[in-house]
Amino acid sequence: MAEPQRKSRLSIHEGASKVALAEKSFSKMRMRRQSFGFGRVPGITAAGPRTSQLGIEYKRPALTYLPTYQLGPTRKVKDFEVRKIIDNFLDEHFTGHKYNVQESPALALRLSCEIMREMKTMEYNRYRFIVVVTIYQRRSQCYNNAITFLWDSERDTYVDVQRVTTTAAIQVTAFAIYLD
Repeated sequence: MAEPQRKSRLSIHEGASKVALAEKSFSKMRMRRQSFGFGRVPGITAAGPRTSQLGIEYKRPALTYLPTYQLGPTRKVKDFEVRKIIDNFLDEHFTGHKYNVQESPALALRLSCEIMREMKTMEYNRYRFIVVVTIYQRRSQCYNNAITFLWDSERDTYVDVQRVTTTAAIQVTAFAIYLD
């Protein structure tokens, strides 16, 4: 007596999927629309929500020029203008400041945002501004601060301002970095 031939599960599923595919009409199937743009370029993603406090408040102006091959700035950042801005903010907010663990970090953040916002209103073309504000308590110690990155001595500049009160000291360093 001959044994009945058994079909494997794989061959049963293959047959069922061919039948199901033949029954569907291609006009009713949803086709995925091809994306245009930079969807397949690695490293480029859609812009998400802004996370920085300053980024919410400051909107970069729309570009009104085409990319050029300009290698130098049209107007260089002047140290005395930036120093004047920093001095005005320190006179307004830091005069008579007493060091407080809760209030001093908030003051440092607020000062850095306000100074950067004021520097951006001066409209220097193709400059990136970085403002570092450090408030520390005076207790018979010394303070050293080091910041390192690539530097172009012809185009980049920085301003360093320090103030001292009876219980606290502040150091404000503003960098203007030229972007080619």
